[in-house]
Amino acid sequence: MTFTAKIKEELCSITARSPDTALAECCGIILFANATRSDSIKITTENKNVAHRISWLLKSLFGFDFDKKIVPASSVKKFNLIIENEQKLSEIFDAFGIDPKVSIRLNAALVESDETRAAFCRGAFLTGGSVIDPESAYHLELVTSHNTLSRELISLLLDLNLSAKLAFRKSNNIIYFKESGNIEDFLTRIGAPLSALELMQTKLIKDVRNQVNRQVNCEMANLSKTADAAKAQMNAIKLISEHDGLESLTSQLKDAAELRLQNPEMSLSELARLTDGKISKSGLNHRLNKLLKIAEDILKRKETEDK
Repeated sequence: MTFTAKIKEELCSITARSPDTALAECCGIILFANATRSDSIKITTENKNVAHRISWLLKSLFGFDFDKKIVPASSVKKFNLIIENEQKLSEIFDAFGIDPKVSIRLNAALVESDETRAAFCRGAFLTGGSVIDPESAYHLELVTSHNTLSRELISLLLDLNLSAKLAFRKSNNIIYFKESGNIEDFLTRIGAPLSALELMQTKLIKDVRNQVNRQVNCEMANLSKTADAAKAQMNAIKLISEHDGLESLTSQLKDAAELRLQNPEMSLSELARLTDGKISKSGLNHRLNKLLKIAEDILKRKETEDK
């Protein structure tokens, strides 16, 4: 089951608190179905919970159901719910307070309270909404082909302290949220707190995973840097030993060289601890850098002799 389907299943389990919230939700469902005209209402959905929810709302509010119900079959993968009866259409549009012959838009009188605003958004999401799986990204959108309706929804969301953005895709208006916190707030307001919690938990797990990955990458980079430095120091000491001999070094540099030769994989901090506090990490680093410089001078001297 997709994350969107889980959300819609949770939303469809809600019992409308009053006829006003039921009507607002029904309005959101029908207006965002994107196939509502003055002579017909057609709702297409793959989600059986949504199909049953819409039928239940119609029966509860108006006492009738859809004229036609085409259920999924081998050749039809979606529910197609249709009303063409003039009397039914008239009752529905009158209840919504709109004239579809003029414009598909939201009647502000229908959503005067926060409960009815949230109910309208719930209905809009059931037919026009989707959410990307939070494992992949954070993106929730509601789609409508009606320009006025999209701007009215943006305004309604602001009344609920939810700030959405508007974009355009082909002939559609896309109302969307891209931040996880805004999506969580939206889902909670429309009646899907469990889905909001699941999104929050997914985000926390992803954040922890990313933090661990960054830490591991950092540690691996440090280990690689330590290994490269130790290899350069070992090569330098071997070069000095082969050409001038370690006996040519001062006692301090000779001790540092032998310490590195005996512990080729250790970091500077670990090497310094082996001296029981006799030399600090910075002091040891200074001596090893001197050995690198001596080896560099030997190479230059060899180049001169070869010429």
